[in-house]
Amino acid sequence: MNRLWEKIEQSSLQTWPALQSKQVNGWNLRLSDGYSKRSNSVSPLHYVETAMTLGEQIAYCEAEYHQAQLPVVFKMTSFTQPSTLDTILNTRSYQIQDETSVQLKSLAVIDEEVERYKASKGESLSELTFSIQEQWSQEWIRQASALGEWSDQVGQSIAKLMNVNTLPKAYITVYQAEQPVACAIGIIDSEYMGIYDVITGTAYRRQGLARAMLYHLMQWAKEQGATYAYLHVGEHNEVAIGLYRKLGFEEIYRYWYRVLLEK
Repeated sequence: MNRLWEKIEQSSLQTWPALQSKQVNGWNLRLSDGYSKRSNSVSPLHYVETAMTLGEQIAYCEAEYHQAQLPVVFKMTSFTQPSTLDTILNTRSYQIQDETSVQLKSLAVIDEEVERYKASKGESLSELTFSIQEQWSQEWIRQASALGEWSDQVGQSIAKLMNVNTLPKAYITVYQAEQPVACAIGIIDSEYMGIYDVITGTAYRRQGLARAMLYHLMQWAKEQGATYAYLHVGEHNEVAIGLYRKLGFEEIYRYWYRVLLEK
């Protein structure tokens, strides 16, 4: 297993937690009232052989999610343990969904990058103001919900997850003429910052707002002692992939979900 990949995957479990989790022979079962596959899936990052067969362990996981009235989902990577798990799940009617690229960027020269970016944009950035809150608030949740067109349930589910997360966080909002136009969350785990929920309001897209916001967020992360930033982007999200490429992010591995097709 690539050690860097494992560190980033483990960090992802810490920076985006679950309301409930339990260890089953090395696998991490995560449940969070159904909001997002990331917080409601089995993470088979490690595997410890016991008297329980692999088939019995899969069945145990299925029973846990059925009891919680949630879909049965496994988060898969090329370094999932055991290595035969993806093939086995395929034979058990698990369908692949949501292939995602995990991307990493060094923050070593982020200050210099930001200065060059500001020089290239001239006065256009003067219209923007940036606000970072290090504690979540109902105001930030309301703004993010409006920009992302989330339901109240989604917004409150994120609030619950952030409430149980004790890691340093930045809830960043970009304002244009005092109007919130973009937002994101940055969460610090040791030397890494995970970036989540990057949102630009529909009416404000393709103006470079997300790029300016993420530069600001990465500078904050460096001030907190982080040396790398990582994020996740869907394989078909070409606009976001292009943005992250401009920012200097590079793919290090991919993950996908195996979702049980219930009969």
